[in-house]
Amino acid sequence: MEMVTGFVAEKVLEELLKSVKEAMKKKKRLETTLKSMESTLNSIIPVLESIKELTGKSDREDEDMGRLWKQIKEGQELVRKCSKGNCFSACFKPSDCTEELRDFDNSLKRFYDFILPLKGTKILMDTRENVNEIMRTAKNIDERVRITGDEVKEIKDMAKNMNEKVEVTSDEAKGIHKAVSYIKDKANAIDEMVDATRFDVKNIKDKAKGIDEVVRVTSDDVRVMHEAVIDIKNKARKFKDNIFFVTVSKKPNLKVIVQNLFLRKGVPHAPEFQSDDDAVNHLEQLLKLTRPNPILLVLDDVWPEFESLIDKLEFQIPDYKILVTSTCVFPRFPSTCRLKRLNEVDAKDLFTSSAILPDQSSYNPDKSILDKIVEACKGNPLALTVVGRSLCGKPKVIWENTVMKLSTIVQSNPTLRDCLHQSLEVLDNNLKVKECYMDLISFPEGHWIPATALIDMWVELRDLDESGVDSVARLHDLDALSLVNYDGGRKDASEIDGYYNDHCVMQHDLLRQHLESAIFNSSQIIFTDETFVLDWPNLQAPEVEVLILNIRTKNYVLPAFVKKMDKLKAILITNYGFVPAEVSNFPLLCSLINLKRIRLEKVSLPSLSLCSLELGKVQKISLVMCNIGQAFSNSRIQISSSFSNLLEISIHRCIDMKNLPDWFCDLVHLKKLSISSCWDLSELPKEIGKLENLELLRLHFCIQLAELPEGIEKLSKLSVLDISDCSNIRHLPEKIGGLHNLRKLFMNGCSISELPSSVVSLKRLETVMCDEEVTILWKSFAQRLPIQRIRGQIP
Repeated sequence: MEMVTGFVAEKVLEELLKSVKEAMKKKKRLETTLKSMESTLNSIIPVLESIKELTGKSDREDEDMGRLWKQIKEGQELVRKCSKGNCFSACFKPSDCTEELRDFDNSLKRFYDFILPLKGTKILMDTRENVNEIMRTAKNIDERVRITGDEVKEIKDMAKNMNEKVEVTSDEAKGIHKAVSYIKDKANAIDEMVDATRFDVKNIKDKAKGIDEVVRVTSDDVRVMHEAVIDIKNKARKFKDNIFFVTVSKKPNLKVIVQNLFLRKGVPHAPEFQSDDDAVNHLEQLLKLTRPNPILLVLDDVWPEFESLIDKLEFQIPDYKILVTSTCVFPRFPSTCRLKRLNEVDAKDLFTSSAILPDQSSYNPDKSILDKIVEACKGNPLALTVVGRSLCGKPKVIWENTVMKLSTIVQSNPTLRDCLHQSLEVLDNNLKVKECYMDLISFPEGHWIPATALIDMWVELRDLDESGVDSVARLHDLDALSLVNYDGGRKDASEIDGYYNDHCVMQHDLLRQHLESAIFNSSQIIFTDETFVLDWPNLQAPEVEVLILNIRTKNYVLPAFVKKMDKLKAILITNYGFVPAEVSNFPLLCSLINLKRIRLEKVSLPSLSLCSLELGKVQKISLVMCNIGQAFSNSRIQISSSFSNLLEISIHRCIDMKNLPDWFCDLVHLKKLSISSCWDLSELPKEIGKLENLELLRLHFCIQLAELPEGIEKLSKLSVLDISDCSNIRHLPEKIGGLHNLRKLFMNGCSISELPSSVVSLKRLETVMCDEEVTILWKSFAQRLPIQRIRGQIP
């Protein structure tokens, strides 16, 4: 490990901060991520300055600083390359520049959150150890000093003259005393710094708890939340006594709700309402009587099927506001605030407030038991509160028994199980979305599930559209109901038709446990995880339509019984290991007459696997992070006979693919060809024009691809062309105007400096996505083209 002083690390940090600020001016697309990095650096630098002062400016080399220095140098290189825009070298191959910057920022945050506090503590401990060592040395010196009788008498006389208040020490002892004082001052300075930090954290938390502990402060949001707390307090103070709180819940009765509001306002005899409309009219009159002070109506726990209730309670009254809380999102209402899971500190605070009595009269568990239970609750406020209350006042044996059952915490706690079941009742009114939610259990816990895998499954199993629009809409529905975490990938990619390779979803841990504890009967799906033994029994599953194999091994043999799955429409094999798996026994798939979709992730394809298959019914093949270079290098493959009905191929992040082989051009029925994040792809076949039925050609983020072949103008049915983030493409083919059916062109992130004159022949071109400087080039042709939208973004 390289040893570096804190002084050097601080200087390099300042240089990185300067680079980040310069990059923000150049790359507006990365502004949000770079601003977060700037904030992190501004937090680290002052702490390093304090540590430098405490340890002396020199000086000593430090392993932690060496680790930080190396990290910073890598970050400088990353920021430099990202700020250059479209210049990526062969060795720099991120899946997304934003993603790489975000990862680096998170690593800096981890250093700030964990290493620096530990470093301060270590300095304090080292300093105190030095003090103790010097004190021990002083004691040894005192013991070694022997004074003669005359010296004793002289010292006693001097002491007597000073009323025995002054003790005489040798020059060595005085020097030691001075050193001890110096080190004590340093130790006190560290103590003051630690105390000040603790005071700041406590102060922020106390302010957050002032809103009835509804708002929880997370480490990433301390500054924002602090400002929000002040803002909310000011606004709450504005409403004074005119705050009306209503719990709506699952089965609201509008007439009863309004009657309760009358009673809370001090009206002794609330009227009997004839109808809901009558109740609403009376409420409006009541609220108008509370003027002129502003009015706040809080509707708590609103379920999605009663969203219309909000509309009924909207009145044209000045300074009248409605605040809605819900486990679901109501997209048509503005100013939505989605709360994150609680962090470790706040989760423990919430749990202890529910589980431990303040009078210390009951069992108080040790830290290890607390930490294990809090971790099992996954930052879920509901679980923390329910489990905490179930343990409050209970003896030690109950706490220990709970720890033993943490893996089944949902099943072992009936109250929590009932609460989680109620969370799923929100799906009762939408059985189609509920079916999709239940399907998520087919994938391993704690892993992001690619949207493309779900699309392949749901198209065949749930009869959703092949474009993926229905499937992604279902994911948004589940996200709005707070049943999953949904990541929609790059914002600028959301405009690209059908591009969902960066979209993924993850189930909430506790809700997944609840699903697993329920009886899930289905004859349509079979799925395995990596713990399943390879020696499969001779299963009989003739009704299965989708087979999902989740593996974690270097070698995997497809089970023989698969060939008896007569109704199988889709097979998805996902390897969760670190290296691509060798999957054998592919030829048995040839007996599946209804198989339409094959999706392979992190699988190594041998050169003979493709040419030995006869899959005439297969319509789509998806290859994700697969080793395919060897299979694709065989130019003798008669692919057209093996896949006579293949309509779509998707290749994503297969980094060993250097070129698209010529035999691809024999797939004359192909309608969609999508190649994304294949960084070594440098060449397309010259006869690509033979793909006469191709409607979509996607070449996204293929950074070594320098040009499109001239034969591309023969793709007469091509309507969508996506070459976004192909940073080495500097010009379009001269005859691109031959694409007479082209409607959408995505070319943002390319290094285009001029357009060929033939673009005037793109008479059906409606949408162009490009960088800001390329927008100017297109606008010069705008009057001669039917382009409805030219959208430029700052590179």
